[in-house]
This record gives sequence, structure tokens and C-alpha cells, in this order.
Amino acid sequence: MTAWNNFVKKIYHEGHSSDKNYSFKQALKDASARKSEMDKPNLAMGVKSKSTKKTSRKSRKSKKSRKTKKNRSRRQRK
Repeated sequence: MTAWNNFVKKIYHEGHSSDKNYSFKQALKDASARKSEMDKPNLAMGVKSKSTKKTSRKSRKSKKSRKTKKNRSRRQRK
């Protein structure tokens, strides 16, 4: 989850605990008005940071050309 999602969720739980008719839509509006609070470190204690996972590079060759190369290597083995 992003920091924004966690912040809105926190606002929703605060509002819902005091008013059972408090909606997530209202929490989004309230969170938007309280954006300045989001940057404070005490709110980010339970927030997981995004992992820095390396993604593999996609091949520039098309799927069809990769298949034909595989087939060529198979034919040579036979």
C-alpha cells in the first residue's frame, strides 16, 4: 500500500470510530484537506516502504522471432 492509502485508511478509522455513518468517500475528502499531516514521521510508523525490486529487462525481439530461434536450435540438434 502507498503512504496515501494508509493515510486515508487511518482517517477513515478515526472518523468511523466516532460516527458509524462516516463513509470512505468522506475520509478521502478529509484526508485531502489534511495532506500536510501526512508528511509527519509519526504517521508513517506503520507504513511499509516500497521495495526496490529489480525488474528484468524485456527482450527487444518479438515472441515470434524468439520462437523461431528456439526451433532452429532444436532442428540443429536432431
